[in-house]
Order: sequence, then C-alpha cells, then structure tokens
Amino acid sequence: MRKTVFVTGATGFVGGRLAERLTEAGARVRCLARPTSNRRRLAALGVEFVDGDLADRAALRRGVEGADVVFHLAGLTRETRRGDFDAVNRIGSRNVAEVCAEVGRSNGGGGRLGAPTLVLVSSLAGAGPAPKREKTKKVVDSGSEDSVGWGDSVDVVDSVGWGDFADFDGRRLKRETDVPNPISPYGRSKLAGEREVLRFADATPTTIVRPPYVFGAGDVLSAPLYKMAKERGVFLVPGYLDRFYSFVDVDDLATLLIAAAERGERAAPSSLDPIPTAENGGASARCSGRGVYFATSARPIRFSRFGAALGDAFGRKPKTIKIPPLGVLGTGAYGEIVKVLAKKTPPFDWNKAVEALRGPWICSGEKAARDLGVRLETPLTEQFAAAVDWYRREGWV
Repeated sequence: MRKTVFVTGATGFVGGRLAERLTEAGARVRCLARPTSNRRRLAALGVEFVDGDLADRAALRRGVEGADVVFHLAGLTRETRRGDFDAVNRIGSRNVAEVCAEVGRSNGGGGRLGAPTLVLVSSLAGAGPAPKREKTKKVVDSGSEDSVGWGDSVDVVDSVGWGDFADFDGRRLKRETDVPNPISPYGRSKLAGEREVLRFADATPTTIVRPPYVFGAGDVLSAPLYKMAKERGVFLVPGYLDRFYSFVDVDDLATLLIAAAERGERAAPSSLDPIPTAENGGASARCSGRGVYFATSARPIRFSRFGAALGDAFGRKPKTIKIPPLGVLGTGAYGEIVKVLAKKTPPFDWNKAVEALRGPWICSGEKAARDLGVRLETPLTEQFAAAVDWYRREGWV
C-alpha cells in the first residue's frame, strides 16, 4: 500500500501492529498521538506524528488532509468515569468521519470524490452475542479439517470451515446481516460509533471491521491469562457454561484491515437499519450489512480450549476452574468500587462481567473471505504458541 495513511490509536496493541505493517508495505504513515503517550515503538518506524486526540478537530484535520486512507482504531475498552465510552467511542468516531467528509468537500469532491477511504475498527461487542440458531436450518456435524461446517459437539481448535448455521450450544455464528444488539455499555458505545460514522458514508467511502477477541504479540490485557496458565497451572472460565469464542490474531487482523481499505465493500447510511418486512409493515432482525465485515479465525473454540492451548504451549495442563456467575458479578461490582474510590481503571469491571456471562461471542468470517480474499486459516494452536513465544522473549511470563 504505497499511499499516505492516517492512523488513530497507533500507540495501542492493534494500531501499533497495523502501523508496522503499513510502513513495511511502503506507505507514508501519520499517527495521531498525545504528547504524553509512549511513542518509542512508532518513532522507530519513522512515522509522522500528529499531536492531539479525538476531541481535537484541528489535529484530526492535519492528519486527514492529503491522506488516501484513514484507519480509525482509537477507542476505549474500559472506562473510569461514566461517559468516557460515549466521549471517545461515539463522539470521537463522529469527529473522525465528519472531518473526513469536510476534507472531501474542501477538495472539491462531490459525493465521495476527494474524501479519503475511512476504515473504522469496531468490535464484535457492538454487534452483540450470537443469536439463536434457526431451527429450520440443517446442522452439519463433522470434525474433519476439510468440512465446511460443524455441529454442536465439535470442540476442535484446528479445523477450518464456517458453518454459519451450525449449532454452538443452541446458537449460530453472528453475521453482518444480523441487526446489532449489544448488551454492555462498551458494546453500545461501539455500535453508537458505527452509527455516527455511517451518517457520513455518502460523503466519505467507509468500511466497518468488527474483530472478536484479538490476541498476539503485544497484547498487554491478556498477559494475566498467560501467566495464570504458566505459573499457577489454572485457567478461569467465567460462569458455569464453557462458552464458545471467536478469536483473531493481531497480524491477521492487520492483513484484513489493509485489504478492507484496498478492496472492501463501502457502507451506506442505512447499512445497519432493519429491513422492513411485508408482515404488517414490521422490521426484521436482518439488515443489509453493506460495508461491514467480521474479522475472525476460521472457527470458534470454547474458552477452556484457549486455556488448554496456552498450557500446551507452556508444556503444562492447566486445571479449568469455573467461576460461579455471582462470583463474576461480584468481581465486576468490586471493579466499579475501585473506579470510584481509587480513580483507577481496573482490569475487570461490571461491563466485562456482563459480557463474560452473555454469549457465545462468535461470528462468521465468510463475507471477508469472499469479498477480500483473506482466509484466516492458520490453526489457532500455532498462533497461540507463537504468542507464548513472544511473551517469553519479552519477559512477560
């Protein structure tokens, strides 16, 4: 990608890896960053810094002007004060999209002409947990690596296939055409950000990418899970149900984001609106999903399998301990108390507790594979092992 690219959130986990990949591809990269943020990793890449944050529209304009592509990754996954999610994930996204549209108009473009392509990195949390499986659909039950689907008993890490209508504890994979139904404050703020960006989709070419659980080299937030599997020989599963999760490696996600910028479908303002049905003029649970992609590895796994895979990489067999729902909620409530009294952002709060007990968090990557030609088929076991090797080299575990 030999273009001028503006990246927000480049000092973070995913944004930092994306900036690396873009510079390796020969792009001229600008990064929005506060003067107080840690810039050493990005400075080593030779990127251009734009001082500011998402509330600084002048800084956003400096970054957007002359850019061919804008990758908007900056956001909050945890909030210290009520309203932080809205200020960053919703209003910040609106500011980025609005500035992109303004720059397009100042360049003399009509419609989308003159505006940069905007790629918004949202989250599976913004779409909500997996819906119930339609009973009219056939359940494919196969554990073969060559199968195109799998059934309710499959719990294998390495098999490839989407199986959109397969049964995962009575649920199916979330698809882009499902009307979003977030269930947490974080998820609702991410969906609000998507809707804000779509308001300007007629003025700037826009694509939305929703990753699930992102892991890999540089993932600070998952370090405690790796340490737990290695040092204590245990792995905690929230709730009595060992739910399915979709995962994506950070390097695979960067690959898909670049492909989405280059050849992705572009969204419309109505992309997430329920499609009217003939019955009584009602609205269905479907939307067009135009310009929206899930970025996920080929098949979900149960959360305990994640722990087992980490244990294998460490040469251990961690014991799975299921935390009762009241324990999960109690820990989340304690996190809220920490916010109020210590003015700190705990690693686990009520928002995370709600998400942990509501699932499964699984999605289909078939649309991205079809449209973008990006099939994320590397076995998760190999990718988890590579992440463990990185944690070891860096001395994190």
